[in-house]
Amino acid sequence: MNSDGRRASPPPPMPTQHPWHPLTPGTGRFHGLDFLRAAMMLLGVVIHTALVYHEPQVWIYEDPNRTAFAGILVLGIHIFRMPVFFVMAGFFGAMLFTRRGAVGFAGHRYDRIVLPLVIGWFVLFPLLSWSISFAYTWSYLPASDRTIGLAYEKMPLNVDFSEAGPLHLWFLYYLVYYYLAFGLLTIVLQRFGGPIGGWLRTCFKAFDIFWPLRWIRLPILVVATTALMLTMEKPGIDTSESFWPLWHVIFLYGFYFGIGWLAFGDRDLVARLKDWAWLRFGLGLLLLIGAVIMGIATHFSMDAESEQAEVMFVVNQAIQATTCWVLILGLTGITERLFQRENPVVRYFVDASYWIYLMHLPLCIFFPALFRFWDAPGIVKMTAMIALTTAVLLVIYHFAVRGTGLGVLLNGRRYPVWPFTRSRGPEPAPTE
Repeated sequence: MNSDGRRASPPPPMPTQHPWHPLTPGTGRFHGLDFLRAAMMLLGVVIHTALVYHEPQVWIYEDPNRTAFAGILVLGIHIFRMPVFFVMAGFFGAMLFTRRGAVGFAGHRYDRIVLPLVIGWFVLFPLLSWSISFAYTWSYLPASDRTIGLAYEKMPLNVDFSEAGPLHLWFLYYLVYYYLAFGLLTIVLQRFGGPIGGWLRTCFKAFDIFWPLRWIRLPILVVATTALMLTMEKPGIDTSESFWPLWHVIFLYGFYFGIGWLAFGDRDLVARLKDWAWLRFGLGLLLLIGAVIMGIATHFSMDAESEQAEVMFVVNQAIQATTCWVLILGLTGITERLFQRENPVVRYFVDASYWIYLMHLPLCIFFPALFRFWDAPGIVKMTAMIALTTAVLLVIYHFAVRGTGLGVLLNGRRYPVWPFTRSRGPEPAPTE
């Protein structure tokens, strides 16, 4: 009983013991990591819009006003975006498994990953096909007769599923593999691998107990990542374009995911990364500039089949691996320093980011095609199209997703939709 005579509420249930690491304090929401994961998804809009303005043409549709900056932007973001995302996905995946158990984890991931993957693909593939059809039809219409209605009448509406790929939803496809693999491995360790789990905990903690070992953590990560990146066919990380998995890519991103999964066992590590975070981030940016320059040089060298191409490829992969891990450490510390408490505006964008990423690809072709004949520098058009695509998807999210059943599927609850209602329900669990 409380001092005022009321019955005290029961304490929250303790999370289940994770076999790879002991329970540690700090089980609240990681606002900074939430933001970081959302930011990596929102950068997908930047990449897929910039590809339209890439010089030279590398995308399924190109604008006549292109810019070399688009190529630099795409390469720079591509180096670190998905590695950062998969580390965050592994961290939050371990959090979810620890708090909900195997059954709750499976059900939650089915709702948030499998259903959006399946439903979203069958919606998005036709939309993307129609966007491409509109783009090319619009580009050939005479200026005097150019209207959206006429383009719709003349554009082909047939959809060819014979060569369909996972689109930009490939990361959800890969997440299913990782959740299955790490979830099953965790269950096996819980039931049969007590000594192994203890050994893993000891090894993981040894890097903190014996401070000299802290200095070798980053080199170990870089060397292991570089070895995996040497299996790529092109400089950087290969892109999945088929439902048939690229196993070398799955293993690479699985390594990032696995480090994130293990890192949840030492939540204090996130707090420690706040120290010297800006220094790590600054070093990461310098490395990123070098990685972009090296990436461009390596591409030219391999295209020209020069004698130094093989050596440059190895060096390029090592620089990119180093860049990724330094940026991951720096961004983790910075975001957790900046967002120690919930910010309503940031939280809104975090909630909207999943929807924006799922639905952005058709609009990243439709809007640039619609403004094809706007005579402006490529960098200006690219920036405007990124802003327009994001703004339109935010409006749709607010009025057609946030307070609907679709919002429940993507965010875990129906949020109040201003100005229709300002009532607030209970906040979703930190793993949502």
